[in-house]
Amino acid sequence: MNYDISLLDEKERKLARYLEEHTTDEVLKEAQEYIPSLRSHSDIFRELSEMNIPQPVINTIIYYVLATNNQQLVTYQLLMLADLCRKCKIKNAQAAITFCKQYYSYHTQISQEA
Repeated sequence: MNYDISLLDEKERKLARYLEEHTTDEVLKEAQEYIPSLRSHSDIFRELSEMNIPQPVINTIIYYVLATNNQQLVTYQLLMLADLCRKCKIKNAQAAITFCKQYYSYHTQISQEA
């Protein structure tokens, strides 16, 4: 897959800057204001941090999973995307956003064809 960051629009660039500049704890604390159930997932977040992927990528994956699953944290999807990002050597939020968009687009197309 090609992770061309020129595909990002202005909103996505602002989101990428936010995800790059804030720690995962800060991102989660902000999200918990709207999604209190995130507090119960600390073991998953610890597992993500142990996967040796950059923090902005972790932040992006968390944001993506929440955004595409009605504000629910889907553990298997979170861990699977983290593993894919690690294998693809994704290093920053912009590349992770592009990857997630392409992943979502591809899987949405497949499910519509089935």
